[in-house]
Order: sequence, then structure tokens, then C-alpha cells
Amino acid sequence: MAAHAHAILTAAEIVEVSQLLRGAGLVGEDTTFRRIAVAHPSDDTERLIEVWLYSSGAKRIDELIVSLTSGQVVSANAVFGLRPQIGFGEIEAAIKTVKANPEVAAAVAKRGVTDPGKLQVDPWPTGNMGLDHEEGRRVARCILFWRDEVADNGYAKPIDGLMVFVDLDLDEVYRIDDIGDWPIPAETNNYHTGTVPDRDGLRTIDITQPDGASFTVSDGNLITWQNWDVRALLDHTEGLVLQSLAWTDDDRRRPVMRRASMAEMVVPYGETRETQAFKNALDVGEIGLGRCVNSLVLGCDCLGDITYLDAAWAFQDGTPVQVSQAICIHEEDFGIAWKHTDQHNGGTAEVRRSRRLVISSIFTVGNYDYGIFWYLYLDGTIQMEVKLTGIVTTQGHRDGDDLTHTALVGPQVSAPIHQHLFCARFDMEIDGPDNTAYRVDVEADRPGPANPHHNAFRAVATKLETERQAIAKVDASKARTWRVVNEGSVDRLGHARGFKLLPADSATLFPSDASRIAGRAGFAKQNIWITPTDNDQRFPAGNHVTQSEPEHQGLPTWTNADRSITDTRITVWHVFGLTHSARPEDFPVMPTEYARCTWIPFGFFDRNPALDIPPSNHCH
Repeated sequence: MAAHAHAILTAAEIVEVSQLLRGAGLVGEDTTFRRIAVAHPSDDTERLIEVWLYSSGAKRIDELIVSLTSGQVVSANAVFGLRPQIGFGEIEAAIKTVKANPEVAAAVAKRGVTDPGKLQVDPWPTGNMGLDHEEGRRVARCILFWRDEVADNGYAKPIDGLMVFVDLDLDEVYRIDDIGDWPIPAETNNYHTGTVPDRDGLRTIDITQPDGASFTVSDGNLITWQNWDVRALLDHTEGLVLQSLAWTDDDRRRPVMRRASMAEMVVPYGETRETQAFKNALDVGEIGLGRCVNSLVLGCDCLGDITYLDAAWAFQDGTPVQVSQAICIHEEDFGIAWKHTDQHNGGTAEVRRSRRLVISSIFTVGNYDYGIFWYLYLDGTIQMEVKLTGIVTTQGHRDGDDLTHTALVGPQVSAPIHQHLFCARFDMEIDGPDNTAYRVDVEADRPGPANPHHNAFRAVATKLETERQAIAKVDASKARTWRVVNEGSVDRLGHARGFKLLPADSATLFPSDASRIAGRAGFAKQNIWITPTDNDQRFPAGNHVTQSEPEHQGLPTWTNADRSITDTRITVWHVFGLTHSARPEDFPVMPTEYARCTWIPFGFFDRNPALDIPPSNHCH
């Protein structure tokens, strides 16, 4: 019997899919698997798996949908002219190839490195800088670092000035660019245990729930907590995904979102040095977050009464990679939910503690680590938070080097300015499939008889009729928010029931429109896009972004159709993130920074839904 349509993909299912496609003659000698993931079914009755295959000889990507319910390939689409996501096996092979290359050995020897076996090789997606020598090739652009000991922090010792180009189909170094000679920094700058003395005075904090957790997990990945229920799963490309999020009122299950995910992210760098300027990674589409998931450790990554979910992803040969404890589920106290002290009644106070359910995973992409955290609150709030840590990208620094686009983080080491821009995809279904969106700006009233004290201001809601009209940036000067409602579902005051998006960290892409990345990641030039929900339009920069042309794939192209977005299934795409101008405190490992966005109920309930929270037993 096939699993639930939205269950977590298992290692056994990966094997089943691989065998089914091989048996059908769809996997040749030069075919590799580039994506195996749970598909978006039109209903919940069929277990569908999405598979992308790459045939290197034909330069073809096959996009397939496989039904594990029927054991059949139910759809197939051949794509030419685009390059697939880089395989992890190809990354491993590229590292070995670079270390073994005699020309690389000669280039690093000139810089005092006599043992290529101690090189740290970082293969990067090469992007698309319009270089003739990359035409017709699948390329990884490798940069080099030095580790004297295997546990050393390689990013403390960049071997700057060298770029090594690897043809991934041929598994060969075909070009080395030597643009300059920077000294290898002298300081080791390690960060692991024992590097510095532990500080004193930190006493143990124990988080205990003697009565057990307040949530349950059933049917593999169905999480039920208070009024919420949702399924959590790991997608090969997007990483942690929430599916079928709903709130139950008086035994009536009320859907809120059909699917919520991190659909893409872009990390553009602002340094002009050739060894940095190419860095414009689309870490979801080019790398695949799901493949980068950590196996989480109790007491380190997660604290409290924890339930874990295991997951699996497919290696490029179609074999499964099992990850234990890939998704963490727990509860957190979150301060005061609501309080009032009644000064007209002897100062009596009513206070209730807030609590949130946390569903999280952590992903390591090269030098950076990203935690994706979904929070569900007792008052109906939904929040997505990205926690950013890890190590900043580094480059060598000589006395007199220009620091316009970079900042010193240590002696002879600098870190270029860059951004982390995340595009969340929210497939909305508030109280049902037919939703409508509004942009809400706060405006001051004009002076006049109706505003005699010149103090009046109001919230002005603009109904968004088409997808081009919906494209917008966050505007703090107007306290701009967005509201998604179901106009067929009305509260007791006559308002359409809905949720409001509160943007917080709202950067957009800084590289100019003339840059190559502005075309490849056109979605990041705006904060909000709203489209009719289309399961074939899931990745805002397009399905296959590796070395993509700067021609505005994805959202900028789809929205040219200017389709209607009223009283229909709609998807809200929200771009948020931060701009990172590095500081000495970010090195040798970066303290966590945060980027988030929040949905709060707006007329979804008839009154404060947290009134029924019982008083805390700890109040005295």
C-alpha cells in the first residue's frame, strides 16, 4: 500500500522509483538522477513522486511524475538547452580532480603550498558571467584554501588569486585563471572546542516537560498540536516543507495553507575581484537544500522534549541517502501571550503564557549553515524564520588593497559584502481554495474640514486584481502589509476571514539591472509576487537554474501573462533576507543572524483565540 500523498519520502521509495524507471528503460548508462521528491498531487488520493533525470550524452533533462500507487510513469517532459542541478558525486569528483592536477600543484607551489593533499577545494556553481569558454560545458568554478591540519578552519587561509574551472561532464580541469598573488594568512583562526578557554559562570538550564509534550505525531509525519495540524517533510530541493496546514475550530477543520516552503534563495556578492564577483549562488536550485540537511543532535541543535523525523534523499546514481533526525519538533515557552492589570479593580492582573510549536531543520551549504524554523503559535500566528550562521566567505588581503566592497575580519583576511535573499512560497487556501489578496498602506488624511487637527490617518486596502498589479516592494513609510482573505467566508462582524503578512527583513537585490544575476534571479528585485497557483510553477527562478541565462526565468516571465488572482487559488511569494556587511565579530565563525516573516490572523477568528489558554501553574 502506497504511503499518504504527503508523507516523507523514504529510502525504500527511492529504491522503488529507481528500479521502476530502470525497468521501464528510462535510465541509460549516461543517465543520472537529479531530483526525487514528493510531487504536488491535485488531491490526496495518489502517491506521486517527481523525478528529474539528466542524460549527459543527449544534454537532456527528463521531468517525470511517477505514481507509486499505480506503479506507472504518469507524465514526462523532455527539456533541452538547460543544465541540471550539480550532483554531489560530481562535487566529490571535482575536488579529487583539482587536488590531483599537476598545473594546480604548480600554481599553489608558487604560493608556498607544497602538499596539494592539504588543499581545501570549494567547487562553486559558476553562475553565468557570459564567458565564451563556459559555453556548451557544465562547469564548477573551484576556489582554494589551506588546511595544515585536517580539522583546521580552511576559510582562515584563502589561497587567493586562483580559479580552477572543472568540466563536470568530462571530469577534468580545463582552465586555470591566475589573477594575482596574495599572501596566505598566518593565523589559523580555529573555532572548535579547546581553541579558546571556556567562559565561567554559565549554569545549567534544563527544559523539561514532566507530563510529556503537548503535540502528537501520527501517520509518519502528521503533527497535531492544540488547534493546529500539519505535515512536515523534506524536499530534495527546497528542504523543510509544511504541507496541509490547518486550524480546527469547534470540530471544523479550517485550511490555511496548502503548502509552504523556501522555494529559492540567492546570495549575491558585491566584491569586484574576479575570484569573488562570479559568486551569485542560487543555493536552493543549484545545490538543493534537502541534500544539505544535518542529522540533528539532542541538547545541541534542539533542546527540550524532542520528537525527530528521519528523511532520505537520492544520490545521483539513484541510491538513497538516509538522514536520521533530519526534522526536529518541540515546544518552546515564548513569554507573555496576553496580559492586563485592572487598575480599577485593585490592580488585579490576568496573564497567560505564550507557547509555540517549533518545526525545524538545519542545512549546511559550503561555508554557510542555515536553520529553517517554522513556528506555530497558540493565537493562530504562523512564522517562518531563517537562522544564519557558519563562516563568511573570505579572500586574501594585502596592505593597500581597496576595502570599498569588503571588510577586514582578521589579519590578511577580508570578507566581501553580500546578501542572503530568501523567497518563501505560500500556497494559500484560507477557509477553502478561493482566495483574494489586498495590499494595505497606511496614509495620512489630507488637511481639511474632516481633519481639523491634522492628525488623521487610515489603513487603505487595495484589492489586487492581477499578478502584475500585485508586484511590490515593502514600504516602511506606509507601514505596508498584505492581506489574503476568503470573501466567501465572513466573520460575525461582516469581514472576510483572512490572514495578514507582516514583512520584517525586507531587502531586495542590490546588483544593478545590468548585472547577470539580476536576470537569473529576477524574483529578488521585488518583495511580493502573487500568482494563480500552478503546480508546474514552483521555483521562482525556474526549474533548472544552473548556469541559466540572464533572461528573467520564473516569476518575472510567468507574471507577464498578468493573470487574474481574485477568488481563485493563489500563491504568495515573499522575498526577505539581509545584507551582510561583515564585521570582525563574524570571524572565525559567525554568531547567528535572523531573517523572518510572519502571518497573523486577520478576521479569521471572531475574537482573541488565545483567551482559552489556562493560567500558568507557576504563577504565585
